[in-house]
Amino acid sequence: MKRRTLLLLALTLGATACRRGGAAPLPELGPVGDFSLVDQEGRPVTAARFAGKPYVAAFMFTRCPSVCPRMTARMKQVQARARDRGQTLQLVSFSVDPEHDTPAVLRQYAADHGVELSHWTFLTGDAAQIKRAALEGFKLALEGQVDPSKDHFGLLHSSFLVLVDGAGRLRGYYRTTDDTIDQLLSDLERLERPAQ
Repeated sequence: MKRRTLLLLALTLGATACRRGGAAPLPELGPVGDFSLVDQEGRPVTAARFAGKPYVAAFMFTRCPSVCPRMTARMKQVQARARDRGQTLQLVSFSVDPEHDTPAVLRQYAADHGVELSHWTFLTGDAAQIKRAALEGFKLALEGQVDPSKDHFGLLHSSFLVLVDGAGRLRGYYRTTDDTIDQLLSDLERLERPAQ
């Protein structure tokens, strides 16, 4: 399973790099599929909540000591830059540490990081569903068990941002760097543009 996920990710990154030079249609990399979780307010959320509009997803956890705070900061930049460009963009953060990351903990994390929740949803819930969503839905790495005595709490998860279209299809993977954020926003604009 891990080898297949890594192969798909490598092919996807190659496709992302290839399309920078031209205006070829964004690749369709498969459906995200359904999930049933709860948001930072404790409200049930399925994939249907995001139907009809593109969104950017990422996997994180609030106790993460390294990459997650940087990812959150980058997602805030994506949100602000999309707004400045007049783009509509929903952000979705899935916690990979749901036992700790209750809705209340996610709400506090959002407040501590100055997150604008009107277009950003934090999700938690059943650990098996979250793992299935990461591996099978979003095709991202996620492994390990929570262990506070280990580096990164014993969890290994992808730090890519994933662009999903309004039909729930994967359309691109992006590192959290300035140039790829620009590419993400350009790709979002292409998704929002009516078909010719």
